Amino acid sequence: MKLALKVDVDTYQGTLEGIPRLLELFARESVRATFFFSLGPDNTGKAIKRVFRKGFVRKVLSANPAASYGLRTMLYGTLLPAPDIGGKPAAVARMREVKAAGHEVGIHAWDHVDWHDRLPRMSRDEVRQIVARAHARFAEVFGERAVLSAAPGWTATPLSVEAQEDEGVRVTSDTRGGEPFRPLRADGTSSSVVEVPSTLPTLDELLALEEFAGARRDGTVARLAAEVGRAAGPSVHSIHTEIEGGRALHALFVRQLVAWKGAGVRFATVGELAAACVSEALPCKALRFTTLPGRATPVATAA
Repeated sequence: MKLALKVDVDTYQGTLEGIPRLLELFARESVRATFFFSLGPDNTGKAIKRVFRKGFVRKVLSANPAASYGLRTMLYGTLLPAPDIGGKPAAVARMREVKAAGHEVGIHAWDHVDWHDRLPRMSRDEVRQIVARAHARFAEVFGERAVLSAAPGWTATPLSVEAQEDEGVRVTSDTRGGEPFRPLRADGTSSSVVEVPSTLPTLDELLALEEFAGARRDGTVARLAAEVGRAAGPSVHSIHTEIEGGRALHALFVRQLVAWKGAGVRFATVGELAAACVSEALPCKALRFTTLPGRATPVATAA
């Protein structure tokens, strides 16, 4: 059984507080993961408009956003100015600590909320400009170009595939479900990028389900352990510095990691999973959007 942990860093607080908490855990358990960073403004407060989407209220109440994200984060970009994550020395230091600890690093977003909410309506030029800005900031932080990326909220389109590939990305984790493939570009050709989908439900998705509500939330440990155990190939699990690395739910994730290790799960990185299949004749697939249990907004998947 092989599992890659994909760590999405969505917010300024998640960068400052969630990263050190996860780095300490991974060092203690000898686990190597792949971190994807938000590099521009933290506009988390603007996500409040999702409250009008079906299922969103229950999802956030189950995941306890005030405890996971903090009040300040929930006001960024509205009542409080949006901090420029990659422009803050303390945040940059945390990002560099991830790489120094031996983990893979890649791009998550420039502006997480803006990309998640507006990508399908963006023009080709706007997509390219935003992607280029994120890549320039990544190079400033790490002194090298990014070769891995993962779309916020699994929000990806043929235009974003094309823009990321043209910036030098070779491995993405933009979609949900299934085996690795090469996504179709907006120009109608197959990309050279290896797309490694997230295959497991996320913790916040599970907590939005009735069977794991309230005191039953520890049942997620057995559920995710079973998902990895019955998978035909490697699994990919997405976690967040604000949730699994946050104070409210970190202890639950610790139990999860210990359960996986006890079951004999071997940990890999997203890049390692991609490298293992790069010599194969991977299928080229178009992207489409679908809905998942426990998630209020659509996600990209292979058509």
